Amino acid sequence: MRDATLAVLALAAIAAGCGPRSVSLYEKVMGSPSYERVTESATRTREVHDGLDTRFILSATWLSEPWVSAFAEEYSNIYYLDAARREQVISRWRGESEKHVRFFVALYVPEEKGNDLEKPGTLWSLRLVRADEVDFEPVYIRKSSLRPEEISRFFPYSGTWYRAYEVAFPLEAGELAGSPRAGSPRLKLVLSGVEGRAVLAWQ
Repeated sequence: MRDATLAVLALAAIAAGCGPRSVSLYEKVMGSPSYERVTESATRTREVHDGLDTRFILSATWLSEPWVSAFAEEYSNIYYLDAARREQVISRWRGESEKHVRFFVALYVPEEKGNDLEKPGTLWSLRLVRADEVDFEPVYIRKSSLRPEEISRFFPYSGTWYRAYEVAFPLEAGELAGSPRAGSPRLKLVLSGVEGRAVLAWQ
């Protein structure tokens, strides 16, 4: 009994001594809480139903400056990048977000052939509406450049049956212009189509 007690105490001492390092390694592999918090605060989701049937599910993360900074840290931690390699990998994301108002968009549609936001002939309309109700069409919509495993890691709400896109709008869409109504969202992402309409809002 005494030997068992000593063994438990020894293990506890080892765990206590390695605590901070264990947490650090866990965060590098599994992700830090800060990235999760930033992504959650920048993400909106809307489900559109017809009775019990799901027409579509739209989720989007605003790739704002705070999100890009958190993503840069998370990406470099996961891949153990030094400063130079980290900057090389992240520069595209940062550069794009400095030139445009960008979103990561995940769309689920039961009929996969209807999930075609990036195609010229799509029946979907995606617009960004500013607080003064001026709306903007996308500069581009393209399939995400991330690999499926990375999409699942960085945007866990984008499940197997979703299709992931990167969407950019003109930089002026994110500017505060005029005198918007009190309480109006700063930005609204509006997806409309024959299946219905979804509005995601950010303050």
